[in-house]
Amino acid sequence: MGTKSSLRIAVDMLSVLSNGENGGSKVLVLTLFKQLQTLAPQYRFFLLTAPWNHAELLEYETANTQCIPIGSSAPPADSPPSDLRAIRFLNKVKRKIRGKLKRFYPKKSLLKEYEIDLLFCPFSATNSAEKGIPTVAIVYDLQHLDYPSFFTDEERQQRDLFLGNLLKVAQKLICISEFSRQSFLTKLNAPAEKLSVIHISVHDRWAGLDPATVMENLQELGLDDRNYAFYPANYWPHKNHRMLLAAYEIYQKNFPDNTLNLVFTGALKQEEQKLREMVAEAGLSDRVHFLGYLGEAQLESVWRGCQFLVFPSLYEGFGIPILEGMVFGKPVLSSTAGSLPEVGGDAVIYFDPKNPEELADCLSQIDRNEATAINLIDKGYERLKLFESEKMVQEYLEVFSEVVRKQTHRNRLT
Repeated sequence: MGTKSSLRIAVDMLSVLSNGENGGSKVLVLTLFKQLQTLAPQYRFFLLTAPWNHAELLEYETANTQCIPIGSSAPPADSPPSDLRAIRFLNKVKRKIRGKLKRFYPKKSLLKEYEIDLLFCPFSATNSAEKGIPTVAIVYDLQHLDYPSFFTDEERQQRDLFLGNLLKVAQKLICISEFSRQSFLTKLNAPAEKLSVIHISVHDRWAGLDPATVMENLQELGLDDRNYAFYPANYWPHKNHRMLLAAYEIYQKNFPDNTLNLVFTGALKQEEQKLREMVAEAGLSDRVHFLGYLGEAQLESVWRGCQFLVFPSLYEGFGIPILEGMVFGKPVLSSTAGSLPEVGGDAVIYFDPKNPEELADCLSQIDRNEATAINLIDKGYERLKLFESEKMVQEYLEVFSEVVRKQTHRNRLT
């Protein structure tokens, strides 16, 4: 087993999708990994890839990183599932294809064959774990316990089984917020010593597009002359788009002279279509824009062109867009749900995610009060100082070293 200065770490990337359906977790995982490569050049990383993502992940190969493809053919038509939460917990996988999926898991001797010191599972699933090799996993939330109506009975049961196994297999679970850690402590009775909190810091990944490119992208998207609030989120139920649309309709009625538009980005076409129908019924199709999944350059342009961020989510384990809004110098409106106050602090205007009238009032505070907006922007820049990417990476490296050190000690005692 390697020393602290030369660890060999396998990273399970089997859940990575290329179409945006991983949501914010993919942003965290890939940004974090790039930073690990840079700040720990003495480590060797081995990315476990699947047929559907191997080509994409090859771009991460460097002098200290190697991709290891698992499986040799395309996945079944309905696999991997289209929802990251389902990928993480395998709760959308139908029984008839579970046997087929097994061929995408590494053979049990693979990690030992590559003399791996530690397995890192950033999408939670520990299917690649091997006895005798310590495992560290990121855990995101316990949404199925707080909002069981968003899941079927089978999905909830599978999540419970998955989490029970995860607690047995992993030596350390990295929670993305204190809110998440408290959930695992109180709802799963997870051992406190097994849980660490490392906040997400991926907001400095943006390229810094020049104004001409931003304007060109906004023109292509039909937003160059629009005043708009931005909500970047996949159309999962807990993202609460319907409540935002209800609040926006109230705002339009209260202030008919306003020019505010709404812009949505995100995957899941079927759910998007339902929202489009809701918008059409309200007569707001010319004001609400559905842009779908965007590449990084277009997404950055939309960020730079927006007036403010609105984030009405019913449940979050962290809330990456809160910090992204701040880094782009945008005022932030956020719900009080989950971890969001932990992330936003006093640099955000908060609202009840179940109260559209309250959100409509918040929209007017930003859209019609420049002083309030400027104050939030200034507070946002200060808030960002608490979330530094180098600090995040160093905390991950410390966890990795600690877990390997303890495993080495256990091996010496046996």
